[in-house]
Amino acid sequence: MKRVVITIEEYYLDQLYVVADDLRSEGLIITQLYEFGVIIGEAAEEAITRIREHKEIAALTEEKQTTILPPDADIQSNNDI
Repeated sequence: MKRVVITIEEYYLDQLYVVADDLRSEGLIITQLYEFGVIIGEAAEEAITRIREHKEIAALTEEKQTTILPPDADIQSNNDI
């Protein structure tokens, strides 16, 4: 599952809850829904592909994960100098 932020086209804002229900049926687990047209949730990769095809979607951004090693990890030390 990936965390996604979805922006709804302005034209469909008056149908936000209908759009949200459609996205749920595609497999989106909605965690936050904002009246100004932003939906935050989680979905599997296959569901994200389907969701991107909806005409009501202005943008869909997938959250990227990063790992930061602790300061004493080898990658952080520069013992060659």
